[in-house]
Amino acid sequence: MRLLGRYRGTNGEIEIVECSADGTRIYFEEGIRQSQATPDGESVFSYVRLMDELLHRATNILVLGCGGGNLATRLARLGKELTVVDNNPVSFVIAQRYFGLPDGLPLIASDFRKFILDDDLLYDGIAVDVGGPDFRFDDEFDVETCDAIRARLTPGGRIVMNVLVANDIDPVPDRIAARLAGDRLAAWIIDEQGVQDRNAIIACVPEKRLNAHTALAEVMQNSLERWSIRRCRLRARDLGAMYSAADR
Repeated sequence: MRLLGRYRGTNGEIEIVECSADGTRIYFEEGIRQSQATPDGESVFSYVRLMDELLHRATNILVLGCGGGNLATRLARLGKELTVVDNNPVSFVIAQRYFGLPDGLPLIASDFRKFILDDDLLYDGIAVDVGGPDFRFDDEFDVETCDAIRARLTPGGRIVMNVLVANDIDPVPDRIAARLAGDRLAAWIIDEQGVQDRNAIIACVPEKRLNAHTALAEVMQNSLERWSIRRCRLRARDLGAMYSAADR
């Protein structure tokens, strides 16, 4: 590997290295791989392509989280109108310098929760790909935050989120999916059963049959991972009952 750059970000040291075997570049934050892509921004992770397909009907997309900018780069090249938010402004520099993020996009340095709560614009797609060392998804995406994210959607809009899953019995993706969906959207989870500490995709969408999306199925079948789609195991009213029981 060849070191291309070292930066100090809000969450710690960031290193960009290039792999001698295939020329891909890796974005490390405090030693944790956050993204890996070709120099023109094509991610090696199939979850990015899954998020892209789930957002195919959206035209005006809010992207929460930048990192290497791989998802934003892919969506921009498809002609989507984007707004990208990240609390680490150096990520924008890195994404443009090393991963092909196009110039001219609205890039906003802000905590995603503050932006969502302050913002009054509506989007027909919201992509969530935030994280980092010691990031706690269940705490960061509480009911208030998820309600605020859903409130930024136009009628018929959709939310797609990348979340880390510890194991097959981890309840976090179902809880966050139910919070994001509320009573308005159908909640689906695209997951890879049996893998420890994996990526999973939450899709909160108007469609009642996500399995019918042919292009999405093709991405799943052509990847090296064993992706599968399931409905969220919880609904918004289930969460209310859980919280009421916990308070008693």
